[in-house]
Amino acid sequence: MTFTTVGKGVFSTLINTAVFCTATLLCSTAVHAQTLTSNATGTHNGFYYSFWKDSGDASFGLQAGGRYTSQWSNSTNNWVGGKGWNPGGAKIVNYTGSFNITAQDNSYLALYGWTRSPLIEYYVIESYGSYNPASCSGGTDYGSFQSDGATYNVRRCQRVNQPSIDGNQTFYQYFSVRNPKKGFGAISGTITVANHFNFWASKGLNLGAHDYMVLATEGYQSRGSSDITVSEGTSTGSSTGATSSAASSNAGGGNPGASGGIVVRARGALGSEHINLRVGGAVVADWTLSTSYQNYIYSGSASGDIQVQFDNDATGRDVFVDYIQVNGETRQAEDMTYNTGLYANGSCGGGGNSETMHCNGAIGFGYTYDCFSGNCSGNTGGNTSSSVASSSGNTGGNPSCSGYVGITFDDGPGNNTTTLINLLKQHNLTPVTWFNQGQNVANNASLIALERTVGEVQNHSYTHPHLTSMSYQQIYDELNRTSQAIQNAGAPKPTLFRPPYGESNNNVQQAAQALGMRVITWDVDSQDWNGASASAIANAVNRLQNGQVILMHDANYNNTNAAIPQIAANLRAKGLCPGRIDPNTGRAVAPVGGSTSSTAVASSTATTSSTPRSSSSVASSTGGTGSNCQCNWWGTLYPTCKNTASGWGWENNRSCITTATCNSQGAGGGREICN
Repeated sequence: MTFTTVGKGVFSTLINTAVFCTATLLCSTAVHAQTLTSNATGTHNGFYYSFWKDSGDASFGLQAGGRYTSQWSNSTNNWVGGKGWNPGGAKIVNYTGSFNITAQDNSYLALYGWTRSPLIEYYVIESYGSYNPASCSGGTDYGSFQSDGATYNVRRCQRVNQPSIDGNQTFYQYFSVRNPKKGFGAISGTITVANHFNFWASKGLNLGAHDYMVLATEGYQSRGSSDITVSEGTSTGSSTGATSSAASSNAGGGNPGASGGIVVRARGALGSEHINLRVGGAVVADWTLSTSYQNYIYSGSASGDIQVQFDNDATGRDVFVDYIQVNGETRQAEDMTYNTGLYANGSCGGGGNSETMHCNGAIGFGYTYDCFSGNCSGNTGGNTSSSVASSSGNTGGNPSCSGYVGITFDDGPGNNTTTLINLLKQHNLTPVTWFNQGQNVANNASLIALERTVGEVQNHSYTHPHLTSMSYQQIYDELNRTSQAIQNAGAPKPTLFRPPYGESNNNVQQAAQALGMRVITWDVDSQDWNGASASAIANAVNRLQNGQVILMHDANYNNTNAAIPQIAANLRAKGLCPGRIDPNTGRAVAPVGGSTSSTAVASSTATTSSTPRSSSSVASSTGGTGSNCQCNWWGTLYPTCKNTASGWGWENNRSCITTATCNSQGAGGGREICN
């Protein structure tokens, strides 16, 4: 890393010497604990390590597993060291330990790595002292994104004729800098590396073939110590690597995807192409392709929308996806309408009905539980009607919807809530999800019923504090107090929790889980809280893809209200409809029962099945007598409660509405439908 403003040497300069074994360097493969005081690279207890210093007393301790220790004083001009992997890649990196510096010390803790073709030096900065390592002159900012409970600001810098893993070269550096940065002393965190790679790729910041990647400590003319343990986490399942078609096929012609898991059949043009399998928005497996078709097998149980993503495009590289097998059926790539890696009409950026990805992008294959063929032996639920399933992940509801997105509003209810609800109804932009502050619920309990006419009420803490600076019990009390306030106001027990400022850690996750809630943040930030104009807020919606969630606020932001008509129009133009957020996946899905008020309100002839029925089987406004009943609540279908006496209830892990409450809303507002 170059610190030109303070005359600091580059991280790449430091590593350049360390990555080669010469007579002056130690290349160790020892597995026992040892302390290094001279430059070295190698492997230790299954982890790649690198240690370099230009002078002074810095020392680097190789401990058990992925643990290392370090200590340095001002006598050391510059040093860097860490443990990780060679090659690196789209891993989930966990770290814990201590990072002992002060705000006046020029030091940082970061995930650091290299790729070739193109030659890229990249950083995910978790904490730093007196100097932000991304503060290069002449750099380019590429916005920010949410990952692992924080916002990361992205910047690209260029190094001209500077040392690299391939000698002196001109190359780019990519930075993701955590905001807020981690503190000093005891420290822990998770870096979902694929999220950074994916965001960089979305901005045209492409990577090449991976070289090493370490969780590094660096110090420059400072003093401090660190004790860091790095490990590789897992998402739901893991990749198994590529196997030949013969080896992966089932005897007797069975479908390998019928009993769970996903098979991806693909090849690359050059054999160095890299793909990710994304399920429910998370990378669950990744592979480097060969030049012949192979079956790549994911054997986990992740559920959600499926995308095969190409992420290292370069000259001559193309990816060809023949098909995937999932849920007992084969889905051909050329039958899918979502392909953002296709080169068409002179540019990258999307098309469909092709097995080829010429550019970084993804092919969407619908949801794990979709059934396009109508004959899915592995079906585990969801929509099984081939007439409404689509390659973009539509799992039911309005057939004109190519997908569903989560429209969310934080911080209410308050003075703006009634106005906002009227706008949402006027422009058919429902259902939405309200992430409410508990203190606002307590002060405006009468507004909860109004909020529920257009969506679901969820938890956003009681006082909107910085939870990551609080103890587990304090966090638990914040969340529990909010859930109680919401239930006292007549809404069901929340199943989702959005942490204030998007800040999360293990204590936040565990407290939410203990209270039956999933922690979610957002995919797109409208920036309404930051003074964005109405047009900018509406344009942010254009970045949404099927299943994704946008952040907005129910506050005194006039531009948010003003943007509602254009938001609704933009979604219609994209074929997307508002949906509910599934607490099992954190993704937006079709509303319960498959109908939303943004499409049509069920009439007296509405049914809950695709099977035709006579008018005598349809419930009237006085409620039906059938055994399988649902409530059409302002266009969204909820199950009718069987055990709850009145109002709303929570049965079978989902919200329900009693018959009397359902039918109390009058024409168009509520009606029970039974078969």
